[in-house]
Amino acid sequence: MKYFLSFILFVTISKCQEIPFKVGELLIYTAQFELIPVGEAELFFKGNEKFNDIDVYHVSWKAYTKGLASTIFKIQDKIDIWIDKKDFFTHRLKKNINEGSYSKKVDVKFDYDKSIAKTETKEVSIDFKARDPFSMFYYLRTINLEKDVVMNFSAFEGKRIIDYSLQMTGSEIIKSPLGEFKCKIVKPFRDGKNLFKNSGDMRIWISNDKQRLPVKIQIKMKVGTMTLLLKEIN
Repeated sequence: MKYFLSFILFVTISKCQEIPFKVGELLIYTAQFELIPVGEAELFFKGNEKFNDIDVYHVSWKAYTKGLASTIFKIQDKIDIWIDKKDFFTHRLKKNINEGSYSKKVDVKFDYDKSIAKTETKEVSIDFKARDPFSMFYYLRTINLEKDVVMNFSAFEGKRIIDYSLQMTGSEIIKSPLGEFKCKIVKPFRDGKNLFKNSGDMRIWISNDKQRLPVKIQIKMKVGTMTLLLKEIN
């Protein structure tokens, strides 16, 4: 999951008339490593809040192992994100990551008027509007993706600025516990290469309908393939 949490997506800009989600929406995913169920993940659209007197959406992400997987390599991640209500960039990113013996806490606050990002220990100058993976999922749901168009953005998650790109590469029908979805496939990459240093390859399937749901997320790594598949919407 750690690899999943450190990327930024890029998209074509063609806004929908109305956002296809509402406060209280909960997306629940099964998590599999190769063909073995290992846990679940949840993406929750919590509500409307204020951050530095700015209207924002509060979104939370949880990922956790279950059963035997927890005894082998326990994962218990929680991430909270505060997203701009108009353009869906990130105003605050708070992470509590626990994966095996690895743990990490990060709290990044963005002040775009002063062009700085603040953590508990430092300030970094920025000249961009940051989008973490989870704010980007919602941003993706507000636009029309077009094949082969590449967009470029930047992210900051506490240590360094990361530049990424995203491109829609095709379409595919995905079978899930909720039925079949016609999806557009989007691929994040970096400097023309795979996103991750360990040669990992990521793809995201966005439903080609009014909801634009992130139906499937897949990360191929040297050690195997991790797949998140949407199983429930509340």
